[in-house]
Amino acid sequence: MSLAENKKWVAVTGAASGIGAGVAKVVADAGYGILLIDRDRDRLDAVAATIPDSRVLAVDVTDPRSHAAILDAARETGRMWGLVNCAGISLVKNFLLNTEEEWTSILRVNLEGTFRATHAIGIALAEQGQGGAVVNISSISGVNPAALQAAYAASKAGVIGFTVGLAFDFGPLDITVNAICPGVVRTPIWERILKQESEETGVPEDEIFAEHVKPIPVGRAQTPEDIGNLAVFLLGPNARSISGESVNVTGGMTTVVFDHLAGAEDVRQNLALQG
Repeated sequence: MSLAENKKWVAVTGAASGIGAGVAKVVADAGYGILLIDRDRDRLDAVAATIPDSRVLAVDVTDPRSHAAILDAARETGRMWGLVNCAGISLVKNFLLNTEEEWTSILRVNLEGTFRATHAIGIALAEQGQGGAVVNISSISGVNPAALQAAYAASKAGVIGFTVGLAFDFGPLDITVNAICPGVVRTPIWERILKQESEETGVPEDEIFAEHVKPIPVGRAQTPEDIGNLAVFLLGPNARSISGESVNVTGGMTTVVFDHLAGAEDVRQNLALQG
């Protein structure tokens, strides 16, 4: 699609669905051109069809080769301004049942992918010398982890640490770096969690989700648009003195509520079988 003259551009990873797609649309509505990044080309094209000033880059951010592709695409926009790192995966499973492959996969997508996209876009921003903004999507699990989230929580806490450290490195370039910590957002990731819980308990998925929403003080789940609205603020001129911060968007929750003993009996049984 066309590159609008003088328009600032923002790259969004994980833009094919969920929070990434929602953020991309909200940021586009705020007047930015959008570089849509995801490994799912078909879904990227569908999102791009709803955003007039957008470009599609189908790459896997866990692949080292994606760095050069992202950097080239950022340079081609002519006026790169920012990045929102939304690419992520989840895992709801007792740590003692985690496989090394699962652990590595979580870290590669959630942490390594965030590093790689940020490094590429950061080079483009530094070359332009006009400042910019990076927004990393972490999670409330990176602040207050709940049961069955050790691997996921570690990756999202890493994103918060990365955000703070990067704020020091990018500050002299007039590039702000902040993180958003969503609460309960019914994305494809959540759909997989709900399906798993429903299969294990026999309770319908909507009923399970309602139980997760019940503790939220405002009485509702969050939406990708809620995350996008904060991202727009952090990308904009009114947030130029905000950097190195993590902001919870949870409707007042401090943590996603799970049974603190969830899965304990399954772990015992599985370990007994393995022994």
